[in-house]
Amino acid sequence: MNRTDLFQTAVTKAKAGERSQARDLLLELVEVEPKHELAWLWLSELVDEPEDKIIALENALTINPQRPQTQNRLNALRARYQAAREPAEDQFASNGFHPMATTLEDVEFAEIQQQLAAGNKQAGRERLAAFLRRYANHEAGWWLMAQNADTQSNRLTALDHVLRLNRQHPEVPAILATITPASEEFLAMGRLYERLEQWQQSEFYYKRALKSPVNADRLLAQKRLPHVAEQVRFANIKYTSPAATVVRLATGPTLLYTLLVLVQSGLKPLQISPLLCTGNLVFIAGLLLWGGLIYYPEHPWLERWRGTAVSAAHNLPLRLIAITCVALPILVLLLLAISRLLAFDLDLNSLL
Repeated sequence: MNRTDLFQTAVTKAKAGERSQARDLLLELVEVEPKHELAWLWLSELVDEPEDKIIALENALTINPQRPQTQNRLNALRARYQAAREPAEDQFASNGFHPMATTLEDVEFAEIQQQLAAGNKQAGRERLAAFLRRYANHEAGWWLMAQNADTQSNRLTALDHVLRLNRQHPEVPAILATITPASEEFLAMGRLYERLEQWQQSEFYYKRALKSPVNADRLLAQKRLPHVAEQVRFANIKYTSPAATVVRLATGPTLLYTLLVLVQSGLKPLQISPLLCTGNLVFIAGLLLWGGLIYYPEHPWLERWRGTAVSAAHNLPLRLIAITCVALPILVLLLLAISRLLAFDLDLNSLL
């Protein structure tokens, strides 16, 4: 029986109420095809233990993280399972110290660690795999599996679980850097780097996964690639502070006004009138105030001004002040230029 027929037979038996037979067929299917999303989804309905249901849904979500129904079912199941667990009783020693409570989970995990450290790798891995099926959110267990995995594919799967539980795990990037993935592992590498938010590496592997011989891998890579490419684009954008933007926009008009002042003084800086020097400072202040109102409205000085009676808690008075500071020096410069032209015209008339 091929895999398609095996899945269809299991679904037929499940709909007919033959739950145990359907469950056995689906377990057999995911053993040979662990990336069969629908098989894991059906298993989540056919297994009895809440831990097994959670594991099945987590595997389905790992295969296809774009299915919100799976995430919603998983969240609801975790909430019900957590609420159903009995709280551990506080234990107190007679001397007043609080001893560390040791659960069966901790004991079993310690035994597995000792077994693997003793060199009994195969039996230790099998026992660890069974342990993780019961405690799917055991971060240290998945990290131990990543360190002792028998194949690179299993190591990548374990690392994916580690990062799902802790995106900030400090040792995962180092171990990923040592992995040279095969073509069928490009999608897993892209997902791992995406969890680490190393967008360029993730984009690199997702692009390579587009050429994967596995159709499901190509489809998943095609779905994830636009999001990752957008993150790469955002990461390459260099943001300028609002204060720098305000200063940059005020620089050009200020230089132009200063040049006009120099022309008015006959290109003799020492002969610039004090009125024009003051006007230049007022002009700069007006430009900075106007730019701040547009590009940096949350500046502390502006916030302080808005709290005064003058500003009336809005920007209109500040805008009027900015416009006045910009327009008044220009008007003064224009009047001086006109008076200079009139004096020059009178001099010409006297010569004629």
